[in-house]
Amino acid sequence: MWFIAEYQPVTLFSFRSGVATSSGAKTLFLPTPFAIRTAILDAVIRTKGLAAGKAAFGWIKGLSIAVRPPERVVVTNLFAKILKPTRKDETKEAMDRTIAFREYAQLEGILGLAFNNAEEQAFELAMLLAQINYFGKRGCFFQLMKAPSTAEGLPEDFILLDGNYFVDGHLTGKPPEKFVIGVIQIMDDWGEDLTFDKLDIYCDANITIGKDRLRKYIIFPYQPIRSSKSYSYYTLM
Repeated sequence: MWFIAEYQPVTLFSFRSGVATSSGAKTLFLPTPFAIRTAILDAVIRTKGLAAGKAAFGWIKGLSIAVRPPERVVVTNLFAKILKPTRKDETKEAMDRTIAFREYAQLEGILGLAFNNAEEQAFELAMLLAQINYFGKRGCFFQLMKAPSTAEGLPEDFILLDGNYFVDGHLTGKPPEKFVIGVIQIMDDWGEDLTFDKLDIYCDANITIGKDRLRKYIIFPYQPIRSSKSYSYYTLM
């Protein structure tokens, strides 16, 4: 049984890939599984408290997540002025002024999210999804369009966010059932070794890439239509 929610993007979306730097922040097209799970966990803590968040961590971690991408994506790229901590010992200034590359994506269409392995928490999940109004970077707002629905199987236009990933130099994960032509995105997800304490910003435990935080390679069936020095326009195939 799949639990399906539909969100309308209402602002520009910007979510830096885990392999990007702060100076060259190329954006992903869609929220990652890591961001989606963390948004659900955040909704639990905000509405029910920290103890409820710790109790819900296990079933949130066990969710299978799929996505139905919006029909069109326009990525605007630009250079912006930013402040960075200074590296000069002789200066009294705490921050340096510099420039950085930034991308912002305009998503046109409905973003569909599907969840599996949550039949016992179906009512709770429905309530939590209504509490979420942004994914990833704060200010990237999404509006839940209607009450979530259920389906016996995953609809064909959804893509499982469970791609291949590398652990200790070895390719791991379930390969796709069919080859899809499109754009490869590196999407972070919760790893098997991740614990609630490692997600807690007030805890000293560190998150290890490849164990606690997995980087999965997902192919989205987007094709480039037009591009210039300032934007790139993609549509679903």
